[in-house]
Amino acid sequence: MKQSYFLTALGLTSVLNAAAQVDRSVKPEPGPIPSLALPVIQRSLLDNGLHVMLVEHHELPVVQMNMVILSGSSLDLEEKAGLASLTASMMDEGTTGRDALQIADDMDFLGATLSITSGVDATFATLRTLKEHLNSAMEIYADVLLRPAFPGKEWDRVKKTHLDGLLQQRDQPATVAGKAFHRVTYGNAHPFGRPPDGSEETVQSISVDDMMAFYKDHYVPGNAILIIVGDVTMTELTGLVAAHFGSWKSGFSSVPRFPSVPTIGATRLYLVDKPQAAQSEVRIGHVGVSRSNEDYFPITVLNTILGGQFSSRVNLNLRERKGYTYGARSGFSMWKQPGPFIASAAVKTAVTDSSVIEFMKELKRIRDEDVTEKELKFAKNSLIRREPQNFETPQQIAGQLASLVIYDLPDDYFKTYVQNFEKVTVADVRRVAQQYLKPSSMNIVIVGDVAAIRQGLENLGYGSLQLLEGDGRIPN
Repeated sequence: MKQSYFLTALGLTSVLNAAAQVDRSVKPEPGPIPSLALPVIQRSLLDNGLHVMLVEHHELPVVQMNMVILSGSSLDLEEKAGLASLTASMMDEGTTGRDALQIADDMDFLGATLSITSGVDATFATLRTLKEHLNSAMEIYADVLLRPAFPGKEWDRVKKTHLDGLLQQRDQPATVAGKAFHRVTYGNAHPFGRPPDGSEETVQSISVDDMMAFYKDHYVPGNAILIIVGDVTMTELTGLVAAHFGSWKSGFSSVPRFPSVPTIGATRLYLVDKPQAAQSEVRIGHVGVSRSNEDYFPITVLNTILGGQFSSRVNLNLRERKGYTYGARSGFSMWKQPGPFIASAAVKTAVTDSSVIEFMKELKRIRDEDVTEKELKFAKNSLIRREPQNFETPQQIAGQLASLVIYDLPDDYFKTYVQNFEKVTVADVRRVAQQYLKPSSMNIVIVGDVAAIRQGLENLGYGSLQLLEGDGRIPN
């Protein structure tokens, strides 16, 4: 026993001596870039037009499915905003053969999970199950997707819950700021100018018939791709997919039409009053770019340096140097159609005007001056090194494949991902900053205590301020 204590003490002393020899004033060099084992994509096509993509992943006896319906909130009509989202919410509330409780019980019994959500460009129906229950889980999955009943009783409950949520959002300044920014930037006539979850008026107007019509028009095989990742082969899948989805009636969805976006003549300020608010929610930006933009990689590097990570310029300025906020950021939302570029932060009320000044300073600086080689290297390494983490689980791989099908990217897209980021230069960053950032033509939306912040904002010289309604709507 004494010898054991002696050896333990000796080992501890060795560790402490080694630690003492480490020079903690020198930042350790990063290790090699993690290797990215890119998945092999297998494809098949059902007679009814349903495309199937498979990536085998045999580390665990699990199968992940993601039915991607290529229709989302961008298809909502102005008077029916929220329809795509609510249709998705109602899909698992009952089928012609199962009620909502039975669907939940059957999935629980199998240890499987099912969810259906809607985004801007697509709707996602995901299933995760153990391989041994694949056939049973797929039967429920197909029942929900092919035979939804949209029961009126469940709709009354879902609608009430949804309306309660919309009411609560009025007291959430960050949510109000986001909705207000989209409204003033895109206008009510454009799908991006309306909240994807709708408003109290539009949700009240949505009926079961509306959801059934949306389902019949868009939940069709020709408008869907079934992505499968997990412990299964194409040979095993072929019969199962045909058995459960072969009866799905063929069809193709309509393509959305987008009106023109209002032109921003000069940078303008919009305010939403939240009396006695301790903070101001700031949103600054304009219409950005679509996901298909040829400058996707340099734009992504640009934003990483500007506001896409903790060490970004806007965060180091407003948070670290000025102490105005807990965090400042920026981002391009890249959809099929150009989404917004937004720089944002929640700042102390007393420094609202100063925060706008610092935001605009950084937006102009990245256009007028080259970024440093150090900034460029750090941003590219950050983007490249984090990418392998997106391919670790079946769920993550399925999510990456979904981006391929939604945005028409080639199957080998990820094979050239690293090289495309490595090719970005300092000159590229400045070029895209000058091309895609327009500080002189931006909307500035602020939700805060107008009585406390108005005078300071007026002194910035952006012209007259426009007051918006309490929920962020533009007054009639």
